[in-house]
Amino acid sequence: MDEGSTRLRLAAPAKLNLSLRVVGKRRDGFHELESIMVLLELADELLLTTGDAELRVEPAGSGAPLDRASNLAWRGLVAGLGDSPRGLSLALTKRVMVAAGLGGGSSDAAAGWRLGRRHLGAPERAMDAELGEVAGIGADVPFFTAQVAVARVSGIGERVEPAELPPATGPEIVLALAPFPLPTAAVFAELREADWGRAGPSGNDLLAPARRLRPELDELIRLAVAAGVEPRLTGSGPTLFAILDDPERADAAAGRLRRGGVSVLRTRLRAEPASIESVPTSTKEQG
Repeated sequence: MDEGSTRLRLAAPAKLNLSLRVVGKRRDGFHELESIMVLLELADELLLTTGDAELRVEPAGSGAPLDRASNLAWRGLVAGLGDSPRGLSLALTKRVMVAAGLGGGSSDAAAGWRLGRRHLGAPERAMDAELGEVAGIGADVPFFTAQVAVARVSGIGERVEPAELPPATGPEIVLALAPFPLPTAAVFAELREADWGRAGPSGNDLLAPARRLRPELDELIRLAVAAGVEPRLTGSGPTLFAILDDPERADAAAGRLRRGGVSVLRTRLRAEPASIESVPTSTKEQG
């Protein structure tokens, strides 16, 4: 990074789990998963600049931690640099909801890691060993770090293979947002062995424990079906999504959900991972 003249900006996309199967449990207590994951155009944004070693999070009330030790974007930056940042400031603009099953925090961590690597002039594409290391930050971080738009993810998230979209997967996405968070740890604590494989090869085995923890999900599912879409759970929830091939149909379904009192976001599948942009500092900002 050219001191005082260049900033590095990177989008941190949300994700969906098109399928999620629990296939086992390791001795350390972590579950083995198999999942098809995709990137969305909905994204947070990270901006790395020179300056005091500080973290800024916007907007206020986003739910993202403000302290550096707990913020995943900052932890990813530290991992990418291999040390605590010196003379670097990180600004995080949150657009992806927290604890929603959309991978926002993990994507922030991966983006921070990539920005740290770019700052050092090191390769941004993680090797297998590095994917295992960033998995220690969060199970979804390797997927985002691998820089693929569609992947088959397995293990505890550290094994990432590029994949193709399932046949007849449209690009239009409707997100139905639950009015409550659902922490991943709570869902896995509720997961029973009888739930493993219960949802089938294209379902989500975490739906059953999520519904037990939050029976209100049943009403959100009912409203989505009434809106004319097939709702599916992403990650550990509580966000539901529907995939459509036609933008007008997707907009109409989103409208019906809103009229039913549901908070809705419209987005699309992302065709490729985000790239780091060099943003020159304006003369006004320098002076």
